[in-house]
Amino acid sequence: MKLKNFRDLIEKCFSKEEIAIIEQQAKLEVQALRSLQASVTQVIDDYMKKNDVGFNEVVRRLNSNATQVSKIQRGQANLTLASLAHISALLGQEPVLTFKKK
Repeated sequence: MKLKNFRDLIEKCFSKEEIAIIEQQAKLEVQALRSLQASVTQVIDDYMKKNDVGFNEVVRRLNSNATQVSKIQRGQANLTLASLAHISALLGQEPVLTFKKK
């Protein structure tokens, strides 16, 4: 049997219930990522305003490059835990990760 697309393969390998669970988990993951990215963006914006620091100075202080910092500010960066620790050290803040049941 030749499959026409990826969705056909998924439907062949998983039950409808399993597909629904996978899709729900994917939605939760996207929501979590967007929430984390928005938090980092907000805390950097607040830092810049509070300390009257411009974009280029944040780039310098983070010892990063303009492209990466721009992605962080737009909420498009896929940050590592080490990157988050580096950012929090610059900001003089301790990050807190909380898990809430949905």
